[in-house]
Amino acid sequence: MMTFVRLGLKLLRNHHNRLPFLLFLSLVIAPAVRSQTNTAISRDFDKEMVTYKTDNTDTTLRPTSLSKIPAWMNSRFPEQEDTLYVFGISDPGLNDTIARQQAIFRGMALGAMAKVTDCEHFSDFYSQAKGVETDSKYEEIYRFSADFSGKSMTPVILNDTILSSSEAIVLLGIPAKSIHNSRKKNMRIEAVLYNNEADIMYGNKMSRKVDINILKRDSNEKIIIDGSYFYQMNGRATDMRCLFPQSQAVYDRFEFYYNDGASMHQTDSSGVSGTTCKQGLWIAYVSEILEYLSMQTKMLSNESQVLRDKTEDSSVEILRERSRTRLLWKIGDIDIRDNKMRVNLTISTY
Repeated sequence: MMTFVRLGLKLLRNHHNRLPFLLFLSLVIAPAVRSQTNTAISRDFDKEMVTYKTDNTDTTLRPTSLSKIPAWMNSRFPEQEDTLYVFGISDPGLNDTIARQQAIFRGMALGAMAKVTDCEHFSDFYSQAKGVETDSKYEEIYRFSADFSGKSMTPVILNDTILSSSEAIVLLGIPAKSIHNSRKKNMRIEAVLYNNEADIMYGNKMSRKVDINILKRDSNEKIIIDGSYFYQMNGRATDMRCLFPQSQAVYDRFEFYYNDGASMHQTDSSGVSGTTCKQGLWIAYVSEILEYLSMQTKMLSNESQVLRDKTEDSSVEILRERSRTRLLWKIGDIDIRDNKMRVNLTISTY
């Protein structure tokens, strides 16, 4: 698919080729994405049809449980230029040792991204009007990445806890100078965010797919050592899967409720007190961070093109935007309310 994109960027420089190619591109990209999505869904379906067991994962269906959120998660971090504060959060259902290791590792990777995030983005808006009917489709893809050396980092674990859901949470203080002071950056965190919005006669549908991976370079290969992916349909997370060495958490076997003191008197339909965050804390956490980064990246779009074609009874319009920038960010605090984690993020250009 990216081959088509690169080819397209060359063809777009020739104005005689623009409209035919973009019309062709709109027909090519959508089936390619659908094919990839269908393959992923098929693979996951087959996995769910067999008995899946692992020593490090609890795959039994649990009753609803309530986790007490520690006070330090809601405390605002002090302003220090030489220290980055970041949370690391594990998948649910792992044993305590593995969960804590995963949380620390994820916190270090996000610390590298907070220091400097390479951001790339392109989007296409396609609209076709015929008579009184209008069909439109919007697609956008973001890629966020950062390279780092895990060995050169010297994080300090300021706080940590294991919740009733078996999710480990660590608060790391990472000296800013320790993140990129190594020439051998053999680690990489990369997140790809794909948004698709269609408005076809019967209403609007928004879908999103997120892939976030931490990779290690081994010779000329990149090995995924921690991966997560999930879909969001009209804002609701679904089909969440995460992978850590020799353990895989099955998110849809859990229900997550949290209590931070402010939600003591809130109850859901089953009478459980607390506030929900049904996708779990890690998914909620990275969703919010990527949402902020994507909005900022889109605002900084520095290239745009509009192409229109009109006949007697119909019209077609294609708008393309692209951007490439570097951002740095820091977390102020977090809050869980209304089935959503809110991350107070401050972003600036690098």
